[in-house]
Order: sequence, then C-alpha cells, then structure tokens
Amino acid sequence: MQHPNDAPTRDPNSPVDDATYDLLQALTSKLEAIEAYQMYAEDEGVRDLFEQLGQEERRHAEQLLAALRQRLGGHPG
Repeated sequence: MQHPNDAPTRDPNSPVDDATYDLLQALTSKLEAIEAYQMYAEDEGVRDLFEQLGQEERRHAEQLLAALRQRLGGHPG
C-alpha cells in the first residue's frame, strides 16, 4: 500500500499495476513459505506445527490466487 507522501517505487511503465504486483508478490511469498514448511515438517518434534502452518499458508495462497485470477479476468481451474 502506497502512502500519499511516498514516491512510487516501481517503474511507471510497468506492465502491471500496484495491486496486481502486490498480489503476485504475496502469492510468491506464500508459495515459498509452503515449500519451507514442508521441509521443516520433516523434523521430529515440530512436524505437526509445520504441517498446520503449511495448511494455513495453502489456504492463503488459494485466496490470493483466486483474487489474482479475478483481477486478470481469468476463470478458476
């Protein structure tokens, strides 16, 4: 989210607007977290925690993907 006094941080000629970029970046972060949690869940003693966290991240990733598809005019699936 850009504040009124902040200067733009991206090239004004970018092919995507700020909101689309934000959705892409947030989805990328969620996917990276899912991958990390899968790796961490291999360790005994923390498996349940990281599996639960991974499930939550997947849910968030699905929400972000749906919002991105809607924003781009695509259809689910």
